[in-house]
Order: sequence, then structure tokens, then C-alpha cells
Amino acid sequence: METIQLALIFNLKDQFLVLKYSNVYGKETRGKWTFPGGKLESNENFEDSLKREVKEEIGLDIDIVYQFFSGIIKTVDKKEAMVVAYLCRPKGKKVKLSKEHTEYKWVSPKDLKKMKLINPILIEIAEKAKILLGGGGNEA
Repeated sequence: METIQLALIFNLKDQFLVLKYSNVYGKETRGKWTFPGGKLESNENFEDSLKREVKEEIGLDIDIVYQFFSGIIKTVDKKEAMVVAYLCRPKGKKVKLSKEHTEYKWVSPKDLKKMKLINPILIEIAEKAKILLGGGGNEA
């Protein structure tokens, strides 16, 4: 089973950075939103892998604050994958997108509910992250 890591990079307003997929991976992902991150390679440890993926996708270095979520999901190709999510702070402000993504936004968990996401579990993950940041519970 593959492991997918997600960086919930938060700003001073406790908003999270999300990325919109380009057509690089085909129609299953095109136009859908996700958090920065990617697959754990067999020769990497978790934190180094996450930092590499974030740097490749948005051109920023990050500080990993806390690993707070793990769970099994179904991917767009209907396989099971382990998802591990981390609260992260950016070490800079200039986002430079890779060819994998066409757009980025800073959003709240409430905003995610209105977006076309790669997986609905992203809402739950963001809500848990918001609680850790002191933002209260579920935003209805």
C-alpha cells in the first residue's frame, strides 16, 4: 500500500494552502483541489519526503510542526492508500507552482466544502487541523 503525505501549510489567518491539479495526471484529477504533498518513496523517511514534495510543488521550504492525522482512503484509481497529514509553516511567501498545478489559494475548512476536491477526506483533515490551531470545532 502506498503512503501519501499532505502538508497543511497554514498562514497567520489559520487558512490552508490548496493547489488545483493541471491535466498532468489526466481527467481523474484535472481541476480538483488538494493540499501540497505526495507519495512516500521507498528510500525516504516521512519528513524528508514531505519537504521534498512541497519544495517540488510550490517552491517553498516548510517547517513541520505536528503530524496529526493518518488514515486509509480510496484513491482516484480505486486503490487503498495510507494518508498522513502534517501541520506545517512556510519558510517564505513566494509560491512557485510546478506543472502539476495551475492555481493555488489560501482557504478555511469551510471554503473547502464548496470546492471540487480530489477526496472529501480533505475537509475532515482541515477541520482537525483547525482545532489544533485553536480555531474551534466543525464549521457548519
